[in-house]
Amino acid sequence: MARLLVVLLVFASLGCDRPSTGHRSGGRGGRGTGSEAPDGTGSVLSSVERLESAHTIPDRETWLRLAARPASSVTARTEVVKFLVDLENERTIWFIDTERWDIHYFFARDRLNSAEHPVEDHTTFNEREYRTASRRFEVGTLSHYLDSDLWTLELISGDTLSGERIVALYDQLRAQVYFGDVLRFRALSPTHEASIAGLGDRLPLTTTDEVFAGVTYQPLTLGTAFGTLRMVRGPLDLATVRPTEVLVLEHLPDEIPVVGGIISSELQAPLGHIAILSANRGTPNMGLRHGIDAPELAALEGTLVALTVGAQEWSIRPASREEAEERWAAMRPVSALIPVLEPVEERLRQVCDLRLEDANTIGAKAAQLGEVCGLHGDIRTPGGFTIPFHHYLAHLTSAGIDAQVAAFLDHPPVPGPERAAALAAIRASIEVAPVEAALVRLIQRRVRELGRDARWIFRSSTNAEDLAGFTGAGLYRSIVVDAHATDAQIETAIRQVWASVWLQGAFEERDWYRVDHRRVAMGILAQPFVDGAAANGVAITANPFYEGRPGYFVNAQVLGGSVTGAAGEEVPEQLLIFSYTDVTESELITRSSRTDGLVLTERDILNLAAAFGRLHNHFVTEGRWPGAPNAVDIEFLIAGEDRHVVILQARPYTVAYTDGRATTW
Repeated sequence: MARLLVVLLVFASLGCDRPSTGHRSGGRGGRGTGSEAPDGTGSVLSSVERLESAHTIPDRETWLRLAARPASSVTARTEVVKFLVDLENERTIWFIDTERWDIHYFFARDRLNSAEHPVEDHTTFNEREYRTASRRFEVGTLSHYLDSDLWTLELISGDTLSGERIVALYDQLRAQVYFGDVLRFRALSPTHEASIAGLGDRLPLTTTDEVFAGVTYQPLTLGTAFGTLRMVRGPLDLATVRPTEVLVLEHLPDEIPVVGGIISSELQAPLGHIAILSANRGTPNMGLRHGIDAPELAALEGTLVALTVGAQEWSIRPASREEAEERWAAMRPVSALIPVLEPVEERLRQVCDLRLEDANTIGAKAAQLGEVCGLHGDIRTPGGFTIPFHHYLAHLTSAGIDAQVAAFLDHPPVPGPERAAALAAIRASIEVAPVEAALVRLIQRRVRELGRDARWIFRSSTNAEDLAGFTGAGLYRSIVVDAHATDAQIETAIRQVWASVWLQGAFEERDWYRVDHRRVAMGILAQPFVDGAAANGVAITANPFYEGRPGYFVNAQVLGGSVTGAAGEEVPEQLLIFSYTDVTESELITRSSRTDGLVLTERDILNLAAAFGRLHNHFVTEGRWPGAPNAVDIEFLIAGEDRHVVILQARPYTVAYTDGRATTW
């Protein structure tokens, strides 16, 4: 059985003897150290002369000459300096140029290797210097969280250094740095917590909650957006949104049309609908706590701006019409997307009988879940059945709604209230027209056969969502059907899902991507609710922070919490499960705001790693999808007394990397 190493890396950029991982982070524009690099990393190289190493850090200038602000830092506006204490040389401290040596081993190899005191190979170094008492070095990181103004001493989470040695290390470091009076130790793992138990006030501590409380800036999709800056107080009216706007949102909506850039005043669920839509569109997207009240934004309201979402900082400036128009022209696809439509299938087939090729008759969501179900073994799905495109198209035809749709598409109003009203009229026509009685009875019978006492959810499954290159996350409706629903209630649910083809957000998204609306059809994936669910989550089978450490990025929440909608102040449990080693190793990035403990157990993480590995191998490694996506976007549950994994959805996803770091995900 695989061994699980839980690494609690919470808003830190440790990396130690492996490349740093973490969130592409940054900070509030105009509030940095004056060391912002053009790429948004906040590199100190741009403003100070580097210092190779030092034995003491007596002032801010020395700190800056050693510090790095890595593009892969987990939290905003974080400066780090790595150190080694050489125990074979009178406990000499080496504070190192962390821009040049982001790995402890490389500095030891390059500067501390000698015939008398040789430095072993990298693998041996890692095992000895982090996990044995007979180590030569004590190594770690000093971190400055600028927004929280917290200075911390942090060890790699698997480090087994004893509590007494941690205290001695802390005391030695504290005496050699100008911020020693405020330096605190931060335990990043159960190993650390066990090591320091009982030390009392001998070791000043800080917590993950203290670090997170100061987080101001959350970059999600990096890049530069051009548009007219618009401050949106209260709910967002989707009908008013234009692709040539940069929106500052007081509240994060559950959906949003194509827009130039997004600044949300609430932090976002990293794998939520808005974040996923922005990533797929390449829309620069960031969270900025209280951004709606930021004076630097208010001063530019109504102005054409360039917003840069960087890895360590963000910035905004007035822009010229010429550079904005060049960016706008590049945003929209050149060629049309023609959905494949084969409306000949009439049967209400069971999900587990479907395969990828059935997407042409029932939609990608249902077909891809059928493919997952076909893997068998320890891969579970809720089962259910499908209502193919044929019945949606027949409904439009029998009620004459197809003519209403055709007339609208022949002469669509310009974006605005008139278009919104026309789309609302189409939806209303679909929602009042009677569904064929025989179909409703058949669906009712199927519901009773497969889950008589269960609630059901009727989920959209179109030929214009969940595709490689066009995810369409959150564009369409899913409707919950109560247990023992009547024929009338089932009919209403069906019509509401069908009508969501013509939701304004869905239409505008397809229109921007030049999707042929006349070829779009709605199928329905009908699933019974899973009994005994304890947690829900979403994941992508790629490390969105650093390509060199393959893994799975997971957001999980206790049942009742959301990981896909607007997050507000709700924070999901976020972690990375690494897939490049036989030892299942994970790093916890944030704790859930809904529980004092952890959402996922060690056993859950092992089970998720196994399931995600099978899905990634099947869909990505074996090349089952067109367009060569490099990840699977997964929705899952943890359910039952045995806490088994249930896969609710699997769709293609692409993380765009530059120099190993993700820029769009």
